[in-house]
Amino acid sequence: MFLSYLTGMGFYVNGAIESKKYDHLTIEVIKEQIRKGTLFTFLEEELGNDIDLSLWKNEDKEKMNEEWDSFANAIDESRKLCVENNGLSLIMAYILESLQERVMQNEKK
Repeated sequence: MFLSYLTGMGFYVNGAIESKKYDHLTIEVIKEQIRKGTLFTFLEEELGNDIDLSLWKNEDKEKMNEEWDSFANAIDESRKLCVENNGLSLIMAYILESLQERVMQNEKK
């Protein structure tokens, strides 16, 4: 089920990007929320009805925030993820990276 939660979040984030209402959310704003461990709360407050994370358990949110914090510290987003400005695009890239890692882990089994 967790993969479908990530995918669902990706659809909401993609829609928020498409709306252009959140272009003010820079990469630094998003990375700061990730560093503080408050990304999911921030997204729910900032995006309001444009995102629904009600199926997510708190421990899953914490796990993803930790994973994305490691991405933020290790990945050059402009080089590897093709993201330079938009914070929601960064989240979308992190979602794709998380999905890719899980698929690769399943293929190794």
